[in-house]
Amino acid sequence: MAVTLRSIFVGMTLCVLFLAGCEQRFDTSVLPDAHQVVSPGDTTYVELFPPWGGFEEPRAMIVGRDQLIYVADYGRNELVMLDAGGARLGSIAIPHPISVAQNSKLDLYVGGETIAPNGVDTIGAIYRVYLVRFDTTYVSRYDTVINQFGDTTISPVRRDTSFYYDGIIGTARTRIVWKEAGRPHRRYTGIGIMPDNGYLVARVGPDNTSFVDPDCRVLRFNKGDTLVTPVGDLITRPSGGTAITDIRTLTGIMVFPSTRHFILTQTTDGVVYGAIFMAYLQNANFEGWLPVYDPSNPDTRGVDFIKPYRYRNAVAAAFDPRRQDIFILDAGLDSVSKFNVRGHFKQESFGKYLTSQEGFPGFSHPMGIAFSNDCTLYISDTGNKVIRRFKLSIQTSCF
Repeated sequence: MAVTLRSIFVGMTLCVLFLAGCEQRFDTSVLPDAHQVVSPGDTTYVELFPPWGGFEEPRAMIVGRDQLIYVADYGRNELVMLDAGGARLGSIAIPHPISVAQNSKLDLYVGGETIAPNGVDTIGAIYRVYLVRFDTTYVSRYDTVINQFGDTTISPVRRDTSFYYDGIIGTARTRIVWKEAGRPHRRYTGIGIMPDNGYLVARVGPDNTSFVDPDCRVLRFNKGDTLVTPVGDLITRPSGGTAITDIRTLTGIMVFPSTRHFILTQTTDGVVYGAIFMAYLQNANFEGWLPVYDPSNPDTRGVDFIKPYRYRNAVAAAFDPRRQDIFILDAGLDSVSKFNVRGHFKQESFGKYLTSQEGFPGFSHPMGIAFSNDCTLYISDTGNKVIRRFKLSIQTSCF
């Protein structure tokens, strides 16, 4: 029986009981051997044709919990809803969307822009889009009614304040849950949902001179959309850094399903590592996130996942829960790097050369990646203005 990702993370959490002080590290022996379905080299990814068009500048994308597909089209200032066959179900206007996530209530969170208080400039904003009906009918008062026979009855008067999604995303209620008018250059490039519907947000900006509040941070919000705290386990130095927890220009964040563990992606401008795998630990001595693969830890120093400067511009991550594989999309190298749960590079990785075929060009600055329950890998091929789909060549089922 294949070992599940949940058992991996349970093992990670238990191992923290044996860690203490400032030398907290993962005991990587708790990680299982990677689940091999096929031998290396026996399979490749095959593209499904035709690609989905109709976009101007598709960036971030997700396969939602509702099994619908959401694409942030930066160029057309809209979030687009698609079904699994690529049919467009609708869209909602959001200025310059660059990130999207969905919580367990099916609410969408979108990182975009809004008009600044001066009415001229734009600032970064996080939108919440409510897709699903909430029944809030209640009795507001009781009225006395006299019928034709002179009988008196007291009847309740009900007030209905419900709102609901009726199949057209454009009619869904939307509100801005976060913006920083005093810092107009900050943007929110990644959003990841945690099990309690709290969420993490990757924030970027040009000013990182402040030790207390640099533009580049990971922010933690509760389910009520209130900022809890910046994640202090990641550091932004004015001059960059070479540690695994140094961050600089964040491009995305992916939270693993049903956990608080996440992968953060960033460009390697000013830092060494384009993708960071952080796991959440909590016990009597420590609460926070630690890197699963750390070059300062002899057990993980040579892991492929954290090879220095492996990525040029890692922009997004996705996860295959069945094979327990991790995908890192690199817009600078026009490639998808695939790793098993132990951080080992897999030969099923592919890039621009493989995707240039059948009269269609190779990847051109792809910006979004998602993995579906039917084992389809989706890529927002931004430069070519399409969504592309891939499946393993030997795959006959997804179970």
